[in-house]
Amino acid sequence: MGDAADREGRSEQREAADRVAAALATVGNWMFAPATRRRIMAASGLEMSLGDYTLLAQVSLHGPVRLSVLAGQMEVDKSTLSPPAKRLEARRLIERRPDPADARAQLVSVTREGRLAIRELWKARAEAVASLMSDWEPSDIEHLAEGLGAFAEAIKKSS
Repeated sequence: MGDAADREGRSEQREAADRVAAALATVGNWMFAPATRRRIMAASGLEMSLGDYTLLAQVSLHGPVRLSVLAGQMEVDKSTLSPPAKRLEARRLIERRPDPADARAQLVSVTREGRLAIRELWKARAEAVASLMSDWEPSDIEHLAEGLGAFAEAIKKSS
């Protein structure tokens, strides 16, 4: 009897995990859709291309970092990141400094102005998410936040 209950519990857990995976795929598709990113940029008041937005976000998460490392994480050629990096640097949103580990290389990081821009982008992103949950009960939003927070921690621990 115990084995059957264990199998049933694992089956229910697997079905729930499948639903979570499907929901996360939908969320990811929405978050990274060009239309969503354009709405977030417009709401933030910042005028930049999708490539600039993406690179600024990645530098803010991983910087100071070499562009070659970011390119590897983003699975793009480093040459793809050079034009947006130059534009962001010209706008003083990121800066380059010599890599202390290798004077031939440079690290990019977000400047004070870049952090302010990121703050506006994340604020606009939070507002976009909040608008999708405008008719939810506050307790349901809190439960989702707690569950996703725990899931994000599990991802960080497994990386």
